[in-house]
Amino acid sequence: MSKNGGKMLFAGVVGALAGVLGGLLLAPQSGRETRRKIAKLAAEISNKIKTETTETKERVKDIYGKFSNEAFEKYNNVKNSVVGKVASLKTAGEEIDRDKYAKVVDGVIAEFKTDFEGTKTGAEKIGDYLKKDWEKVKKALA
Repeated sequence: MSKNGGKMLFAGVVGALAGVLGGLLLAPQSGRETRRKIAKLAAEISNKIKTETTETKERVKDIYGKFSNEAFEKYNNVKNSVVGKVASLKTAGEEIDRDKYAKVVDGVIAEFKTDFEGTKTGAEKIGDYLKKDWEKVKKALA
């Protein structure tokens, strides 16, 4: 594995953990079992919506104007935060449809708005990419 590949893998793991942590913190009820269910579902969703490395690089480049480890980490943090929130909602018994998923994506992007200050359309682009992942998310939730 190349030096950059190792950094990207590490950043992906850190991003996934951030998403799971976000889901855990937003758990609608307390308890070890609820947190375990959210973490498990978030991990399952993350695994099922992974994109190929080249596709992820292209997404990051399109969103931020260039590919860098920092931009890659920002992308993964947003994506994993979406996954964590979806897992939290699903664990709470809520039905997740395309519209609800889109609202989650929009809400997370609003939370990360400072990550897109350097790019004019970055927030819109990442929203579009994440919303295109709906079919993968839907299958992961089934």
